[in-house]
Formats: sequence, structure tokens, C-alpha cells
Amino acid sequence: MLEQMLALIRSQSLAVLATQGEGRPRASLMSYLWGDEGRVLYLITQEGTSKLANLRATPQVSLLIDDRAAAPDTGRVRALTLDGEASLVADPAQEAALKERFAAELPHVAGLAKDPACRALEVRVRCLLLLDGPTQATRLELY
Repeated sequence: MLEQMLALIRSQSLAVLATQGEGRPRASLMSYLWGDEGRVLYLITQEGTSKLANLRATPQVSLLIDDRAAAPDTGRVRALTLDGEASLVADPAQEAALKERFAAELPHVAGLAKDPACRALEVRVRCLLLLDGPTQATRLELY
């Protein structure tokens, strides 16, 4: 089952990020890259955004990845919820390499990746919940 979950992570590039701040949740559509066989997701955002302030205050996040675009009429949509902890990428060389990777692999965010105010984040995935259609659910704790 883990391989199916990781395959969904690898097959997509957009996720909905849920953060918590100022007493309310916030959802943000994010492009992502994956690392460590899908156990780490990388995101980029600008300094000064609400999502970054939320992550600094409360690093626990959820991300939703789905394949609805691939199966719009079948009713067999798969959705994967990932729970984990987000942090800024602390190593400047790693952050620079990630921003270059974002620009190369996801051209629609190249402008953001090249912005000096752009920050790279990593989410260490703790738990995965795969919904395969409307009734089948599988939960997996990584640690």
C-alpha cells in the first residue's frame, strides 16, 4: 500500500496545504517536489505570507494530493492526505538547489523560485491516509 501512496505523490505536482493560524485554518494551493522516496515534500513561498507565518507558529500541517484531473468522470478519484511537520530549509546551499529544481521542473513557479524573497520549506510526512474511491481508506503511520 505504501508504494501506491508514493506513486500518487510522484505522479502529481499540486497539493492543498492546510495550516493553522490566528485562530482559523487556511488552505493554500501549492506546487511541490518530493524527496526521500516521497517521505519529504518541498514547497516554496515568499517571505511575509500568511502561510509562512502560520507554519512558524504551528508547524503541524496537512496536505491533500489527488488525481481528480486524471479521472473526472469515473468516480474513482484517489486522494491522499499527508500529515507532517513543516520547517524552513535551514541550509542555504540546499535551499538554493531546491529553488533551482523548482524552476527547472515546474516552470509555472520559476518566477517565484528566482525571487530573492522566496523561501523553501520541507514537510516531513508522519502519516498518510489514502482514499481510493468513496469507500476504501487506508491509513499508514510512518513514525
